[in-house]
Amino acid sequence: MNTEAVPAVLLAAGMSRRLGRPKALVSVNGRTLVEWAHERLLAANCTPVVVVNTDIESEIKALLPNAHIVVNPQPDLGRTGSLQLGLRTVVQVLGYEIQRLVMVPVDRPCWNVTLLKTLLEHEGNVAPAHDGRKGHPVVLEGEGLATVSQAQQDTPLRDLVHFAPVSVFAPWLNMNIDTPEDVDQLLAEGEHLSSCFSESEGI
Repeated sequence: MNTEAVPAVLLAAGMSRRLGRPKALVSVNGRTLVEWAHERLLAANCTPVVVVNTDIESEIKALLPNAHIVVNPQPDLGRTGSLQLGLRTVVQVLGYEIQRLVMVPVDRPCWNVTLLKTLLEHEGNVAPAHDGRKGHPVVLEGEGLATVSQAQQDTPLRDLVHFAPVSVFAPWLNMNIDTPEDVDQLLAEGEHLSSCFSESEGI
């Protein structure tokens, strides 16, 4: 089991057109989604954490004063461009040599510290999977990192890297926050709230 700290990129640069407000600032049990994700990453020994956002830099700085925050001026190009920006920040600005990297999109919030630690016990490019369906966070290594670094910004990550599935029990894993209805589902009573949004998760 690898216990070394692993850098992470937290993607919070989506335009949130259908939701009508920033996904990162949706609040669950007294914390915003960006706070939950950032705190879980730190609790799983992921450091440094680079938060990539677009137009809410001041809001995120107020919530996460010690975070490394970068602005993506072209979020419409997709997650790969934001991931590349975060990766460059870790290497060029913060001076880290990367062997592994965790990537987390803020709009896939239903994961917890235990799940991420399980993921980090496995080598290679891996993703959690419930009943065969893969989700987030993902871990990139070696060739996967090199491929992402050299790709076109608008190429979907799924077309660049094959992530081996790591089986987990997480029925809520692929809950996606895109619309007001998705937020209603997220806030509704359910096992996902106690499993992913509670103090018991080591936060």
